[in-house]
Amino acid sequence: MVIVGAHAVMANGGVIAPVGMNLVALAAQKHAVPFVVLAGSHKLCPLYPHNPEVLLNELRSPSELLDFGEFSDCMDFGSGSGSPLLHVVNPAFDYVPPKLVSLFITDAGGHNPSYMYRLIADYYSADDLVVQRRATAGN
Repeated sequence: MVIVGAHAVMANGGVIAPVGMNLVALAAQKHAVPFVVLAGSHKLCPLYPHNPEVLLNELRSPSELLDFGEFSDCMDFGSGSGSPLLHVVNPAFDYVPPKLVSLFITDAGGHNPSYMYRLIADYYSADDLVVQRRATAGN
């Protein structure tokens, strides 16, 4: 069994988790191992991942992956511009689709991914989302 934490649980049952978790979930599925997500109710998010308001990822510094010495080997100093030959993308989070999650364990108990929208509806009102969207649209 694979047990992981989540950064956020989306309304469709998908998970925003630390980078690499999608690959772990795929490996668990391939080997028929349950993939269990632990998340408190404060991690439940009423938005769906396809909403434009959702920021699925933030990019972190490439220096976390390469130190300056390694990175300087990838620079093109012959052209005089010093432009990089290598572009390093270092995301902070992965999106794990609900089909890869076996079970959610929250402070309210264990739940299937298909039930998460109902659990989230208990914590959030549809009126709250409408007010939030109007406030952001007016700015």
